[in-house]
Amino acid sequence: MRSKWSIVPFVLAMAASSGVFAQQPAAGQNRGVIELMNQIETLSAELKRMRGDLEVLTNALDNAQRRQRDMYLDLDTRLRRLETAAETGQRAEKPTAELEARIRRLEEALAGGEARTSTPTTAPTAPVPPAMPSAAVPAPTAPVPPTVPSVQRPATATGSSNTAPTASEATSPRHAYDAALASYRAGDYQGAITAFDAFIKRYPRDALAPNAQYWIGDAWFNLRDFRAAATAQQALIAGYPESNKVPDAMLNLASSQFALGDNVASRKTLEDVVARFPKSEAAEKASQRLTRMN
Repeated sequence: MRSKWSIVPFVLAMAASSGVFAQQPAAGQNRGVIELMNQIETLSAELKRMRGDLEVLTNALDNAQRRQRDMYLDLDTRLRRLETAAETGQRAEKPTAELEARIRRLEEALAGGEARTSTPTTAPTAPVPPAMPSAAVPAPTAPVPPTVPSVQRPATATGSSNTAPTASEATSPRHAYDAALASYRAGDYQGAITAFDAFIKRYPRDALAPNAQYWIGDAWFNLRDFRAAATAQQALIAGYPESNKVPDAMLNLASSQFALGDNVASRKTLEDVVARFPKSEAAEKASQRLTRMN
C-alpha cells in the first residue's frame, strides 16, 4: 500500500503543468504595473500644475520688470520736462533783462541829453534878463514820459505764457493715464481697469492708448481672470497692430492661454512672437518658454 506522501510529488507536478502557480506571480505583476501607472499619472498632473505656477510667476516677473522700466521712463520724462521748463524760463528772463538794460541806457541817454541841452542854453543867455532862463528850463523834460509803457508789456506777456501750460496739463491725456497707472501700482487692479478703460474710450487714438489696453489685460491676469486677460490682449493686438506693446501683449496672451490649459494655442502664440519680432526682448523670453515647454 502506497503512503499518502508518495502522492505529493505527483500532485505538485500536475499543478505545475496546469499553471496554477504561474498565475499568482502574473497577478502580482499586473498590480505592480497598475500602481506604477497611477504614480506616473499623479506625477504628470503635479508637473503640469507646477508648470502652470511657473508660467504665472514668470509672467509676474516680466510685468514687474516692465513696470520698473516704465517708472524709470516716466521719471526721466518728468525730469526732461522740468529741465525744458527751466531753460524756457531762462530764455524768457534774458530778453527781459536786455530790455531793461536798453531802457536804462535810453533813460541815461535822455538824462545826458538834458544835461547837454541845459549847458549850451545857459551859456548864450547869460546876458539876458533872469526871466528868460526860467521859461526855457521845463522844455527838455517833455520827451521823458513815452518810455514808461514799453516796460509793462513784456512783463504781462511773460506772465500769461507761464500760466497757460498749467491749465492744459491738468486736463491732459497724460494726467488721466498717470492716475490710472497709479491705481495699478497700488494694487487696485479693478480700479485701474475702470480708469484705463475710461481713458481708451476718451482718447482712443492717443499714443498711450495701447499701453492702457495692455495694462487692462495685465490687471485681469493679476486678478486671475485669464479669459478676460486674453481677450484684452487680443484687443490690443487687433486694434493697435503697429504698437511696440504688441510683443509684450502676445507674451501675456500666451501666459493666459497656458493658464487656461490651452497649451497648443500658447505654443503657437509664442512661436508667432519669435517669428514676427525676432530681435525683440519678447522673442528671447518666448524662446525660453518654448524650451521649457518641450
